[in-house]
Amino acid sequence: MTFDGTALSEGDLDGVVGLALRCAAHDGGLPATATADFLRRRYAGPGTTALGVFSGGRLVACGARRPTPEGALLTGLVDLDHRRRGLGAELFDRLAAARPGDAGPLGVETESLKPYGERFLGVRGFARVFAEDVLVLGARTSPPPVAPPGDVTVEEWSDGNRADFHAAYRASFADRPGFPDPPLDHWVDWTVDDTFLPACSLLARDAVGAPVAFVTCAEGYLVQVGCVPDRRRTGLGRALAAAALTRLRARGDGEVFLDVNADNPGSAALFRGLGLVPVARRARFARSG
Repeated sequence: MTFDGTALSEGDLDGVVGLALRCAAHDGGLPATATADFLRRRYAGPGTTALGVFSGGRLVACGARRPTPEGALLTGLVDLDHRRRGLGAELFDRLAAARPGDAGPLGVETESLKPYGERFLGVRGFARVFAEDVLVLGARTSPPPVAPPGDVTVEEWSDGNRADFHAAYRASFADRPGFPDPPLDHWVDWTVDDTFLPACSLLARDAVGAPVAFVTCAEGYLVQVGCVPDRRRTGLGRALAAAALTRLRARGDGEVFLDVNADNPGSAALFRGLGLVPVARRARFARSG
């Protein structure tokens, strides 16, 4: 095949979606990453350069370079039947070439990291700086019932308790390096969208009413689970996650996905114990040195 590296436009988005769906069927990953809205932000956003390779009128490989406040980010996809032919390498190297006026370091993002992808980036001077594993509760798997500790009460999300959800979020994650600590309104804006499920998003309070753990959910997705430090390893997080998964399943959600940081084996073990299995690894790389 002759490499053409055709410039892509908004009109090619359907082809990018089709390619992403084929890749996801083989590589795994979050369903949302193969949607038009998600891919538009990566392949057709302001300042983005996108290239594609076609075979018989079908898009079989593509790559994009988009600006971010921290620096440019590269991403790409190659059809399963056209891998190991150098298409991805050619696209990557063209897009990675230095450009006058670029601000910030160059990075790479992928929704389904494979060992050969990490080797490919390593020889080009890129090192992994972030990774999270995508886990899924299969449509035929039911989470086990898990009772919360006896001193805990559980309630659903409401306008009246969203500040307590935020308080539980802050107390649960404040000890993590780089915690962004968004104010209440910013966190709520990030949490609540068209897919948010208040009836599946749960808050745990202790015997005196203080928020000690929370879980937030969207359609087919367990978004966040957290416990304040002194309530970790008590089974509370496991109980809340199990209750949320049970509610998601009861409302008709088939597969349910979630992300777990690759450096958090404890949480990964918790979710595997509830029947979830890893299906992909999302990652970001930066040029080392």
